[in-house]
Amino acid sequence: MKRRWLATVVAACLALGVAGQPSTPSSSGASLFNLESPWTTQDGATVTLARFAGRPAIVAMGYTTCKDICSAIVADMMWIEKHLPPGAAANVRFAFFSFDPEADTPERLKLYAESHGLDLGRWTLLRADDDAVRELAAALDVPFRPNDQKGFDHAAVISLLNGRGEIVFQQRGTQASSDELLARLRALQARGE
Repeated sequence: MKRRWLATVVAACLALGVAGQPSTPSSSGASLFNLESPWTTQDGATVTLARFAGRPAIVAMGYTTCKDICSAIVADMMWIEKHLPPGAAANVRFAFFSFDPEADTPERLKLYAESHGLDLGRWTLLRADDDAVRELAAALDVPFRPNDQKGFDHAAVISLLNGRGEIVFQQRGTQASSDELLARLRALQARGE
């Protein structure tokens, strides 16, 4: 019985990408830009995901008070940004969506961006109500849940979107290399997507 339960858990983790393997979503053509929930930026502006249309975007979910994997997620996103040619970096958007709308006020998001040296010309940090957070987490396939330390347990997922809002590639796990995501991003840019 225990062995069957363990096999089920391992299979579920592998299916969710918890083992750190990159995944390429099936090309269903579903666009995240169809999600119409409002989000608030670090500057207090209200936007929808369609704001990111027209250029590739690197997106992830986390929260600013995370003492664990969120720093690794942001560091991976920064590594990708740093390894793009200067002209190419200007045509990529980076978005960090918070799980914690209560604590992650626009002011806190802005302080987080400043403390990490994020270029707000390319980066946007966002918060929304619980329904919008759950909707986006489901669309990005990022499992999460509140924990008993006033934080969240969640998967480390960085998604590459094309300019139409379709998920082109996902990097899963904190031990995953960002090399493949970077290569996919460069290929998108070469095709003008």
